[in-house]
Amino acid sequence: MHSNYKLWLIAIIATLFVACDADIDAFDRSPAQRNAESIAALKAELTAAEHGWRVLYFPRTDSLLFSNPSELIPQFGFRGRYGYGGHCFSMKFHADNTLEMKADYNASTASTPLTSEYSVGRNSFTQLSFVTQNYVHELVNDAFRASSDWLYMGKNADGDLVFRTASYLEPAREYIVFTKMTNEEQWQRTTNKALENREYFESMVNPQLSIHRGSRTYFRSDIYVKRDVETNKSLLREIKEKKYYLFLFAQKKNPIPGYPAKEIVGLGSGYGGTEHGLTFRAGLRYDSKTMFFDFERVGQRFRAELVEVYDPLLRKTRLVSKHLHPEGVETGLVAEIWDEGDDR
Repeated sequence: MHSNYKLWLIAIIATLFVACDADIDAFDRSPAQRNAESIAALKAELTAAEHGWRVLYFPRTDSLLFSNPSELIPQFGFRGRYGYGGHCFSMKFHADNTLEMKADYNASTASTPLTSEYSVGRNSFTQLSFVTQNYVHELVNDAFRASSDWLYMGKNADGDLVFRTASYLEPAREYIVFTKMTNEEQWQRTTNKALENREYFESMVNPQLSIHRGSRTYFRSDIYVKRDVETNKSLLREIKEKKYYLFLFAQKKNPIPGYPAKEIVGLGSGYGGTEHGLTFRAGLRYDSKTMFFDFERVGQRFRAELVEVYDPLLRKTRLVSKHLHPEGVETGLVAEIWDEGDDR
């Protein structure tokens, strides 16, 4: 018995020594050394992408705005209340602290790289800063309220780099995600395709949204929001300038033909173009589980089919678009956007 007790005591002491060694190893570097390692790691990650990064930046999102399809919307109360969308960039970082950048603002910025300088530093977070003028700075204004200093938050479940800024304390108020491009064709075409897809959506005369599973329809907009009449000009400007769209449904129609509906509901979100189609942030949110973010352009429509994939970070499944995760388990949930003038 005494011998067994001594063995247990020796084992406990040995365990304590190992734990102490681990603690010493964890703190054997100074804060300055750890900061330098964080800076070097992010810069190495950015510059290792030979063909650059596809960057989606939505500087000003609002996950609560027009996110309840059961909530009544005042007949003209939505005018002037639209949120903001975002833009698609292509960025290629070099070891000499220069980067090449393209943006989907117009045909010129989408195809002509602009060279500028960047830096990677460290304060509370590892920070990527755009030091000299580039396309991002065009969003640093009173409307979009963008920032040229981005704080690195880590990687998401897809391995993308996730950033935020110091502009907001609340979560889900902005969206900055870097996706690594894998070939030169992506570098050449991504911002051009994003611009093309966004402009196609904006050219729709009467875009409508349907959310359904099989023959069951959960939501279907039916109000002609973009009516091109003089009294609607300010709303049309607001939609295009802010890159935000609100799909409206007449829950209670007016018995007088041609008159506005008595009760309307809707779903809205900021939008931006991608090489695949459209992305909506903070998403078209039917409920707390059913949210549509990424749409693929299929012919004259934009389509998002949700599938289930396992998220190892959260240790649970999440719903994502099938064209981004074709391996996912089908749910049958589909959202489609089309121009009402097209045949269904």
